[in-house]
Amino acid sequence: MTVAAGHMTTEPAPSTPPPDGGLGTAEAPRLAEGVELLGEYKNSGYSQPPSLVRRPDGQIIQMSPLLYRVMCRIDGSRHPVTIAKLVSEDLGRTLNAEQVRHLVTAKLLPLGVVADEAAPRTPPTANPLLALRARGTLLPERAANAAGTLLRPLFHGPVVVAVVGCVLAVDYWLFAVHGLGGGIQQALRDPVVLLIVLGLTVVSAAFHECGHATGCRYGGARPGVVGVGIYLIWPSFFTNVTDSYRLSRAGRLRTDLGGLYFNLIFMLALAGLYAATSAEVLLLVIAITHLEMLEQLLPFVRFDGYFILSDLAGVPDLFARIVPLLRSVVSRGPRDPRVTGLRRHARILVTGWVLCVLPLLSVGLGYLLLHLPGINRTLWRAGSWQAHLMSAAVIAHSYAMAVIDAVGFALLALSFAGSVYITIGLARRLTAAGLRWSAGHRGRRLLLAVAGLACLIGLASFWTVQGQFRGW
Repeated sequence: MTVAAGHMTTEPAPSTPPPDGGLGTAEAPRLAEGVELLGEYKNSGYSQPPSLVRRPDGQIIQMSPLLYRVMCRIDGSRHPVTIAKLVSEDLGRTLNAEQVRHLVTAKLLPLGVVADEAAPRTPPTANPLLALRARGTLLPERAANAAGTLLRPLFHGPVVVAVVGCVLAVDYWLFAVHGLGGGIQQALRDPVVLLIVLGLTVVSAAFHECGHATGCRYGGARPGVVGVGIYLIWPSFFTNVTDSYRLSRAGRLRTDLGGLYFNLIFMLALAGLYAATSAEVLLLVIAITHLEMLEQLLPFVRFDGYFILSDLAGVPDLFARIVPLLRSVVSRGPRDPRVTGLRRHARILVTGWVLCVLPLLSVGLGYLLLHLPGINRTLWRAGSWQAHLMSAAVIAHSYAMAVIDAVGFALLALSFAGSVYITIGLARRLTAAGLRWSAGHRGRRLLLAVAGLACLIGLASFWTVQGQFRGW
């Protein structure tokens, strides 16, 4: 399972002046160390394309052309009067020094992109829905760029055509002529073969990430680290490709599709090994890689298909549009600029995606909540049995089977922990949204408390009637 990391954006924070009046000693403001100006978001789905800024923590911030031009003119030596003059020339509109001070103090400083004593120690960070958690680095940025540069020739047009053509030929031979019977029989008879399948599947997923890094490097951007984290409930590799935001739509799509393309190259390598060794297990891994690629194309969670759809629409974070779109449908008040700011074709595409993903997420999360004790009881029992099998395999000196049982136990334990984590995260988000809605209104706060208590009682009653607490 793979998640292309770093595709997160946040809108500028509300214009709340920082403490002590703002700029402080920075009459000639300067950017915070490590801040990068990425430029305009090319081929965007916005009526007025935003410009992008990246903080040292990797957070991507969308900015209006005015704010971005002000940032471009901040260099630590120019005073607000000079900045105002230069920005006025850039945009063809009059801007004075006081307005520049206000923009720096009320807009840029709270975002952590301007260096000042009043800048927040922990600037606002996006916490997107279904994001990758518990990240760890496998390949540092320098190594990822070196690998991307080395493998860049694989993205030349003739090479791409040759790879796709050869994979089609291999697929026809494998599925229409040869079949998978031999590899399946080997896997069922010998646990060592299962370990080989598992190992090669992990190698395929890691090579997939090299494809993202290489696609990003081929377009002229610099990939970040390659690592591993937890997505939903499963371990997942990821590649930080936030720098691809500076590329055109074609460059971003190349980065998105690079992982799948490298899966094709990996399958050709396996086919070559089969030609040399006649090991049927290699053909089984090719078939499994096809299934992994199909899974990656799902656009409803943050897999490659999600980012492909996002770049086709020209909208960086589709999940951030769900609530604004729903509000625009049910509310008669002013429409959210995150909806009205989209071009017609982008709005249609994003609305269609929301209409598909919302029922799927609702049904999935609803089923998890309604059957949480029963699901976790089953996972607990299966994990206990898997641990027993692992112990028996170790006693019988069947170490290959013991490793397989250990992997099964780990996956079940992750599923158990992941279901609890998702439930707690959902409860926290709903509680936070309810507290924001009821802030300053005692009647709303009371209604929220009553509704929350009623939901808890209803869930507990359903679980009890269903007998989901029995057998623990």
